[in-house]
This record gives sequence, C-alpha cells and structure tokens, in this order.
Amino acid sequence: MAERIRIGVAGLGRIGWHFHCRALARHLDFTLAAVQDPEPERRREAEATYGAAGYANFGAMLRDADLQAVVIATPTHLHRPMAEEALGSGCHVLLEKPMAQTLAEAEAILDAATRHQRVLTIYQPHRAEASFQHLCHLLATGKIGQVYHVRRGMFSFARRNDWQSLRRYGGGMLNNYGAHALDQVLQLVGYDVQRVFCNLRLVASLGDAEDVVKVLLETRQGVLGEVDINQATAIQPYELQVWGTRGAITLQGGTLTLRYFRPEDLPPKALDPHLASANREYPSDPVPWQEERIPVDPRLAVDVHANFAAAIREGAPLLVAPHETVAVMRVIEQCRADAGAILHTGLA
Repeated sequence: MAERIRIGVAGLGRIGWHFHCRALARHLDFTLAAVQDPEPERRREAEATYGAAGYANFGAMLRDADLQAVVIATPTHLHRPMAEEALGSGCHVLLEKPMAQTLAEAEAILDAATRHQRVLTIYQPHRAEASFQHLCHLLATGKIGQVYHVRRGMFSFARRNDWQSLRRYGGGMLNNYGAHALDQVLQLVGYDVQRVFCNLRLVASLGDAEDVVKVLLETRQGVLGEVDINQATAIQPYELQVWGTRGAITLQGGTLTLRYFRPEDLPPKALDPHLASANREYPSDPVPWQEERIPVDPRLAVDVHANFAAAIREGAPLLVAPHETVAVMRVIEQCRADAGAILHTGLA
C-alpha cells in the first residue's frame, strides 16, 4: 500500500467538519495531520476527535505540520489568499466551491497552481453524486439523441441569516448554489457559452445577497442551459431535466426516467403545406414511446478524496479540472453583469 498523504483541513465549519474531516480521518489514502480554524473550541474538538494538530494560523500550519496537501473550506473571500499561500508552500490543494469571489481571483489561483506545478481541484460534490454520474452514463447510450436543452433546479424555503447571505463575504445563491447547478449544466451543454440572461432577486433572506436566481444560457453550438435556484418557494417542481432530439431524461427523488423513441419505429410522415387542414383537424403523431424508470445506482458515486489522491500520486485525471471551474466562474460573472442590481421583493 502506498504511503498515506499528509493532509490538513483549513476551516472547521459545516463543510470542513462534516464532509472533509470525517471522510479524511477514515480514508486509506490520507492521514489527517492538522487542522486550522480561528475558533479555539473547534480546534480542541478536532484534536480530541481526530488526533490532528490544531492551528489558529494558516501559515503556521503550512510551515510546521509537514503537509503534502490541504483542503481549504473557509469562507469564499479567503479562498484566493489561502490557496495561493498553500500552493506556494508546495501543497496540493482541494478548494471548496465557489472557487473564488470573482473570475480574476479564480484565474489567479489557477495561475499559481500552474506556476508551482501542484494539483488543484475544486470540491464540486454534486458532480460526484451517484445521481449525476448515472445520468451521464445514460446520456452516453445515445437513447435520447442529441442534447439541446438542460434544466437544473434547486428549491426550498430558507430565511438565511448566516455569512452566506452577505455579499461582502461572497454570499448569495448565485455563488453558493449556482456553483453547483452551473457546474452540472455546463458539464452537459458544454463550456463554450456565448449568451447569458440572469435575474437575481432577494425575497426571504435576512442578508443583502440574492436568494432567487434565474439563468438562461446558450452555447455557440446552440444548446440551452437553464438554472432555477429559489430559496423562497413552497414547491419543488423539478431537479434535473435533459431534452434530446429523440427523447428526454428526468431526475427526481432518486429515480431517473427516460422517455424516448427509436427512429426506425416512427411511421413515415410527409409535410402537408396546404392551408386547408385535412378534416379540419390538428396534426397528431402516434409516437411509439419507450419508457424506463431506473433507480439511481449508489455505486456510481465518485470518491472525491480518492480522486484527489490519485491525481497527486499518479497524475490521474481529476473529476473536476480547475479550468472547468474557472469556466463556471466566468459564467457567474456574466450572470452578475447581465442581472445588474438585485431586485428586492421581500416577504409581505
């Protein structure tokens, strides 16, 4: 067995503690050697739970803990300085999404990784989920033909009152959930985006950042991508829908549904250009639809940390290449430019 990679985690909040520390502590590829957080109680908890050395200062952890890699799970406005410092120290970096506050910051982080020849990847867990991986497998069969429209929705009601509801910390649903939704949509429609429409709205949040986001984008190849993020709604109308030239796939509640036709099963049909419709009837098309309902296979989930380790050791392809996340940041920036000011609706 290969020697374990010594890794540290910066930021012991929701993601750092529940998703990274917990996974890394039992992972065969890593030794959770150190943690960093400004809150002493959190450091003590990590030391007691995982036996990791606790640091109040990020630079001190990089200098003294003999790390090969680091997870940065801190608030968004800290991502660029911490990532650049870690990469400059020789550490490989797994960076929490969104990659940064701005496209310029994201490009600077990628430039630092290239300059220091370190592995950089972004934690995009929704791409790694079994449901998304299974959907991609089904698309690869070609059953629904050429994809021309993808919709991703994330719906709930939440009066956010934490730092992610504040613009000064890089908060708002475009950064927070948009980084997830746009990452998935761009994986399916392609990254060559030419046009973006965006509307940002504040309805239920207690902060000053948007909690309702509508995005419609088009690639240069003419494929449409659509994102609905609504944290002020009583309904959850859809999760993920993909339309192709021969059918569609929907993901809802852990089930993938395919509805498609086989071209060879379609009856012959010719154009009728006459203005007087036959029998004064609308055209009908008795399509022999095929339908499959498939439970998501949990075995298809990707272990993000194992993928990070393989990239460090063997140069294996990353699940999330950093240039892809820079492309997500580029679309997020286009969204903000198109939306302009956040519309304040507010709860009546």
